[in-house]
Amino acid sequence: MEATTSKTLIIFYLVVTSIAAVSLGSVEETQSLGGCLMSFISVEGCVEAINEAVSHKKFDELEPKCCKAITLLGDNCWPILFPDQPYVPVLLEYACKLLGYVPNVENVAAAP
Repeated sequence: MEATTSKTLIIFYLVVTSIAAVSLGSVEETQSLGGCLMSFISVEGCVEAINEAVSHKKFDELEPKCCKAITLLGDNCWPILFPDQPYVPVLLEYACKLLGYVPNVENVAAAP
């Protein structure tokens, strides 16, 4: 029950954040909003792991696939997903490096 409630709260947070980004963002930023969200939603458990890392400073739930999504996420997506929180990408990328989950990104296209 607690996991369902937590997941619902995370999705609610992402939706509210996305609406704020759409209303405040430029046309270029809002066109990539769906792609930005899908970068994390498409990786099972990634949204929850990011929420735990950002909200509770618990990094043990970050998995290699999630760290790959974090590493490949385009720079234009971070302000859309986490407005007024410029430390989030640095925090998550550093946590992934410490966990040893930094993917080999040679010859891999970046997320939108």
